[in-house]
Amino acid sequence: MIKTTIFFTAIVLLLGSCNKTNVTIRGHIKEAGKQKILLEQLNVDNIVTIDSTESNVKGEFKFKTFVEHPTFFNVKVGPKETITVIAEANENIELSGTFKKLNQNYWVDGSENSLWIKLLNFQLNNTVSLLDSLRKRYTDLSDDKNHEIERHNILQSWNTIINKQINFSKDFILKHAVSPASYYALYQKFDKDNFILTPTENLHSFKVVASSLKAMYPESQYTQAILNHLEQIAKGLQNERIRQLIANSENTLPEISLPDIKQDTITLSSLKGKFIILNFTLLATKESKTYISEMKSVYQKFKNKGLHIYQVCLDEDQTLWERLVKQNDINWVCVRDSQGLKSRIAQTWNIQNIPANYIINPDFEIVGKNLTGRRLEERLNDLMK
Repeated sequence: MIKTTIFFTAIVLLLGSCNKTNVTIRGHIKEAGKQKILLEQLNVDNIVTIDSTESNVKGEFKFKTFVEHPTFFNVKVGPKETITVIAEANENIELSGTFKKLNQNYWVDGSENSLWIKLLNFQLNNTVSLLDSLRKRYTDLSDDKNHEIERHNILQSWNTIINKQINFSKDFILKHAVSPASYYALYQKFDKDNFILTPTENLHSFKVVASSLKAMYPESQYTQAILNHLEQIAKGLQNERIRQLIANSENTLPEISLPDIKQDTITLSSLKGKFIILNFTLLATKESKTYISEMKSVYQKFKNKGLHIYQVCLDEDQTLWERLVKQNDINWVCVRDSQGLKSRIAQTWNIQNIPANYIINPDFEIVGKNLTGRRLEERLNDLMK
């Protein structure tokens, strides 16, 4: 698995000319009154408070600073409210809004790039709000069968919202590739652990931003930073291909290496030398309970003869998956691919429909495919005489 590693404590882009230029940032925040206001500069490796002031009773304040290149700043109003702007040479930026939920209720004049940041944050805030609402609806449902259809519909809505946000970010980058805001869009997150765009799935977006910034600002250290990141991505992809080639040369079948409910990584090849049912499924479907019951029946009949099951679940919701594993009392190897129905592993194994299975013999060869019920038992009886 290739991990996205960004060596930034903040998402920044410092681009452009070499001469320091005066920049003014004014604000008029309704209902703020007297508040402590901080101006933070977002650098590559740190966030620096470069100035502070206090707004007057009308919520007005003013900063004057200098930039060598277009620079990201946070304007922090009071203890919680923050506006992110991009300041460029000779700009007079004017911020206005209402103190309560300021990051959703503000406007920027004098900085087009800062308006793009506002748009990006507005879209992401809406997405996160919708996801939070779906998550609450899902967790409020009881575990009985009466809610299986509703659970399925919620998961479909979840995926639709996620994909809409991904497409929004990709389209934004294509339309605004020469803006520093495209860099900001590239590294936005759904939450602290999950980027909207990932190199494995959205490599084109990374290349677009890197090539555009290289053309516009070839001497910028931040252009070099994204170019270096792109190089890391390319190396990671190459290393993954090499690992797969090695795995496939040692074992006649493609390797699978995924975490189980305890977050222990278990490989398919660890069962080499035994009879295996390799199963691809979704636990969060109304049909899964019946399917798992059938698999349990087969497992009970053949486990003492040396049968093992390696089950790959394509459920995207980890919390739900963990609950269903426990609820179904699954006691064979059961792992989850976080890529869900977009699983590269499932593609490698040419999985067209869910559920699907392969029978693998001790020589690590496929000796049966997509057999269920009586046909599966008859095949195992023939193989395990």
